[in-house]
Amino acid sequence: MARKRHLSRAPITEALIDIQVTPKEGLTFDALRVGLGASALGYYEKGPITESLVQFSLPVGGEPQTSSRAAQVGIRFHSNDEKYVAQCRLSGFTLSRLPPYENWDNLRTEATRIWKIYADCLTPARVTRVATRFINNLRLPMQTGESYQLYFNKLVDVPEEAPQAVEMFFQRFQLVDSETGARVNLTLMHGGGAADGVLPVVLDVDAFAQTDLSPGDSDIWTTIERLRDLKNRTFFGTITERAAELYE
Repeated sequence: MARKRHLSRAPITEALIDIQVTPKEGLTFDALRVGLGASALGYYEKGPITESLVQFSLPVGGEPQTSSRAAQVGIRFHSNDEKYVAQCRLSGFTLSRLPPYENWDNLRTEATRIWKIYADCLTPARVTRVATRFINNLRLPMQTGESYQLYFNKLVDVPEEAPQAVEMFFQRFQLVDSETGARVNLTLMHGGGAADGVLPVVLDVDAFAQTDLSPGDSDIWTTIERLRDLKNRTFFGTITERAAELYE
């Protein structure tokens, strides 16, 4: 594993904080739009968030039938400099920081600010889930036949007698922290496109916890801080020192 520390050129392509809620009874998309305007956030409105529902039925003695409908469930807002994206939905909100990633304190401060506006305007009943997710795009200087173990700990490697040129791979674990019950979705993926001796690998760490908290409970942010620590442990536990040194 790599030593935990700040990486000045961290390969983060998206970092986010997500809070899911049970909305107050009767909350509609129209009420969300009226109560939560772009001016309140200091962002501009990018467009609605739409969810589609497809239903399938098989009547006795009849032909299979499908139906679909779409509903607007939220609004996507962007900061004027396009570095932050806020998704405000009936079921919660997500704040994403796009490149260049700065630091955790800035992300948390902005998420706290927008969450307060969201909670004050929409008065959700309960907070049911919190998460922080970091998507990294690693660019590794690997040659054909080199072992992935140079850069990742315990990644399933190519058998010695098999062809050594890897076109793509996908590895995913859902992990449980036995001490807190929090979970981590850990995904490693190479989808192709290696060129000039550089192998692009996505390292996606999604740490989350189920909760039952009131919208004003400080434990929301205490839990998110613990999830951030869990994310860091997972990230640095997945890569080797050789990989970390590429981004110092």
